[in-house]
Amino acid sequence: MMASRAISLYRSLLRAHRKHLPPEMQQLGDAYLRSEFKLHKSAKPEHLEGFFTEWEKYLDQILMTARAQESVSAGTLEDTSRQGRRPVFQYGKDLPHDVELSDEQIAQLEKLREETSKADGGPNSGVK
Repeated sequence: MMASRAISLYRSLLRAHRKHLPPEMQQLGDAYLRSEFKLHKSAKPEHLEGFFTEWEKYLDQILMTARAQESVSAGTLEDTSRQGRRPVFQYGKDLPHDVELSDEQIAQLEKLREETSKADGGPNSGVK
């Protein structure tokens, strides 16, 4: 049961990346996805429920953002970025200020920040 759920979720995530993410985000997302699913292959069942739940939330976020982008393109949803607000169709979301992260989570976020800076040509990308 857990194996079929993992495979189904993994494939759905890869499909969503391929269909909805820009190429540089897709590459980074696919690599991270592979790494995380590989690391959790031998995880205890009590840890897998939370793992699956968080990845399902991520999948929902991608799909919701894609639907919003399509609605803006079709003219059925207003583009809020013109009003100085964060666009409804931007990928990702901000962490709440009251969230507490472990040292491992902070290190993981820092690594992710560095990788995304490389992908978008940011200040740490080495691209001039």
